Amino acid sequence: MTGEQAIADFVGRFARNPEGSSHEQPNRGRIVMSQKRLVIAGGDDRITIPLSDVVDIVVGNVPPDLRDLFDSTVTIGYRSDDDTIQTVLIEADEGTISKFETVAFKSVLDGTKAMIKHPARIGGRVTDEPVRKAKLGIGSEQVTFRTKSGNVRIDITDVIGFKRTERAPDGTEQPTLVVKHADGGDVSTSLIAPLSRRRLNILGRFLRVKYSKLLEEAGKIELDESQKRLLVTIYATGGDIDFGSVLNGDAARATNVLNALREKGLISEDGDGISLTSIGQIIVGQRLDEVNV
Repeated sequence: MTGEQAIADFVGRFARNPEGSSHEQPNRGRIVMSQKRLVIAGGDDRITIPLSDVVDIVVGNVPPDLRDLFDSTVTIGYRSDDDTIQTVLIEADEGTISKFETVAFKSVLDGTKAMIKHPARIGGRVTDEPVRKAKLGIGSEQVTFRTKSGNVRIDITDVIGFKRTERAPDGTEQPTLVVKHADGGDVSTSLIAPLSRRRLNILGRFLRVKYSKLLEEAGKIELDESQKRLLVTIYATGGDIDFGSVLNGDAARATNVLNALREKGLISEDGDGISLTSIGQIIVGQRLDEVNV
């Protein structure tokens, strides 16, 4: 890596092809990443991975037979010289891995060309936003789309759901991510179609890491039936609540429930009224799914 600046450099443990039945035991070594390649060296073993050959980045998800050996991990999938897909699992302390995962995603995804429509929908309304060519920029808390007319971004903590479709923003058949995100009390939907299918998969991995953390937070929140009902009412009314018509017209009770939702971080208030936070939106979505089953 002579002449290349290291953007990550730490000591950790690694294992080649950990998901295989004949995986190697973990080794201790040095992990160094530049803008062009990832180098892992320990003992007599040395792995050099050009970033252009990276096909997957997975955070966590350690194979069952290695869970007692590894804690905080990132697994890199890459195409080797013999055109086969190889993987290497990297472990370090939680703080180091948290920084490394962002650096890894950023190094692979930054500059990726894509078509976007942002937003394509606001609530149930289709927007007249044009389809634009963009280049991706990855940060720890946001994805930026650099276009000729300016930059637009999605805050990762606002993402409340995403899926893959084969219909691109311009109507052609191309793998595309449909991303739902909270936007000032509304739910907006954006369409992102990286020109590389491989980069689309890695972008999906990046969004899933952050979204999974929100799901985990949402799963820890316990709500009684009154709190669930009021949360759905806020969603349905856009925050314009008539306290005399909810929870059997008991305004004092509704106020107490509202305060509880605020303390749990599920709603926010500003000059425009009451709106759901990202976690609030996720819980409402889960609640509506339960009702529709």
